[in-house]
Amino acid sequence: MTYLRPYLGFAAIQQEQSNGGATYNSMQVGWNRRFVNNLMFGVSYTWSKSMDDSSNYRDIVPDTYNPTNLWGPSEYDARHMFVVNYLYSLPFFRNQNTLTGKLIGGWQLSGSSQFQTGAPCGVGTNNDFAGVGEFGSFGCGTQGQFWVVNGTPKIQKQFSGYPGQSANHYFSTTNADGSAIYTQPTTGTFNLQKGVRNAIYGPGFQNWNLNLKKMFPINERAGFQFTADAYNFVNHPNWAQVGQSGGLNFTPNAGTFGQVTQKSTTNPRNLQVGLKFLF
Repeated sequence: MTYLRPYLGFAAIQQEQSNGGATYNSMQVGWNRRFVNNLMFGVSYTWSKSMDDSSNYRDIVPDTYNPTNLWGPSEYDARHMFVVNYLYSLPFFRNQNTLTGKLIGGWQLSGSSQFQTGAPCGVGTNNDFAGVGEFGSFGCGTQGQFWVVNGTPKIQKQFSGYPGQSANHYFSTTNADGSAIYTQPTTGTFNLQKGVRNAIYGPGFQNWNLNLKKMFPINERAGFQFTADAYNFVNHPNWAQVGQSGGLNFTPNAGTFGQVTQKSTTNPRNLQVGLKFLF
């Protein structure tokens, strides 16, 4: 299919340009309570929308003559982010002059919790359907040349995750009549549908951290500080994110297309303790 190539005798001729465009809009609100009555806390929420036609330094555009269909959510777009942080000084045995106060009193409990929605990606494969010698390349998934969308993929509310279960698809891959939502472009053509890049958002993320701290003074200038940290202390099983092993599969000709097959291994519950001597 060399007749499709503007320079006969050549395959792909890559040219690097820094001409991508992007927009970011957000609403950010926060509320902080100063330390009063042994308690302080803060709450922040961000509702944002990041859009671009290239999210990576070296994205390769499949159709350089008509890239208008590439405008969509950024690969790092997170629509909703909610963070809570707090510190509570336990009021028990506050008198540090007694032995009981030195051992039991003066503990501080602090922590933070984070909740955010998942990142988006698009459906495609690294195949040169157009026959131009280049299939394109983007950061997430295998969306070299985007597949044609024939319907409306929906996030499955009954998603359970693992293969072999009755509801193992994170998003629907077939229509109500059983026909495939995604089909490969006709040979010799690009898919120029708008809104196909980064159209589906993956699973969200949440994390819970705790810290327990206590000073054991020896005199006015020296003492020990004990700390205990618990990261993801509730051991919440976040699903593997896009790009991680077992993460949401956006390759339409793969056996696990539309599925998440693993929980994330990057954020297990982690406990640690420490003792410092301060002088």
